[in-house]
Amino acid sequence: MLTGHGKTRAYLHRFKIRESAQCVCQQEDQTIDHLLYDCNLLEAQRGILRKNVAKYGRWPADKHELITSHLDSLLNYIKSIDFDRL
Repeated sequence: MLTGHGKTRAYLHRFKIRESAQCVCQQEDQTIDHLLYDCNLLEAQRGILRKNVAKYGRWPADKHELITSHLDSLLNYIKSIDFDRL
């Protein structure tokens, strides 16, 4: 996720590994931005990330800020995502 490559449906769809890029939540394509900021299936995990980021910064933080200033919190968020379920 940090590099824009990974198990997102949009990325896998691009290479014809997945039939559809749409997220399981049915809101939009499952991109990294969608998973970080919008997917309603990840509200609980995002709430923890948001709380941790807000201690030392602002939410929503852009991806560069997440990587440079909140990497531990971002990695915990990523590890909490069950990509097989999404």
